[in-house]
Amino acid sequence: MTIPVPGTYVIYNIQYSTLDVDLHWASVTDGAPVVGYIYNESTENMLWNLQVVDEEQGLVQFINLAGNNYAGVSGEINGSGVIGTSIETTFRLHERKDGEYERVLFLCRVFFGSNNTFRIQTRNSELVWELPDGNNYTEIILSPPISFYDNQAWQFMPVDGN
Repeated sequence: MTIPVPGTYVIYNIQYSTLDVDLHWASVTDGAPVVGYIYNESTENMLWNLQVVDEEQGLVQFINLAGNNYAGVSGEINGSGVIGTSIETTFRLHERKDGEYERVLFLCRVFFGSNNTFRIQTRNSELVWELPDGNNYTEIILSPPISFYDNQAWQFMPVDGN
């Protein structure tokens, strides 16, 4: 499996391609929601340091640059929120395969080929990150994976220096 190299990224949703993964208000408080928010290059809320735990298995951790905390989950049940936390949390990246999804969107922000699109899955369940709608401040939640849901697919845009 090919996963992004360790480094700093803006992670954005495929269906709602103007919305990026954002630690709400750069909060350092455990439990602060991770939301979709329109890209803002002047903030570190949207910058995530990807650390590879096990490349072969696609295991990674995300650390927010503004809050200096991990992306985690409030619980591993359907509908639980993705949160900022001081607890090291590991996720599994599943690469989106060509033809796996029923529709392909043309994205002007795509810097990679389609094989650099991933589902972000919890380590201990089948649940994946999902952005339920295209509104700012929509909390990213966990949902069962559905192959043709583009709101469960994410791309990693490297920040200068990667």
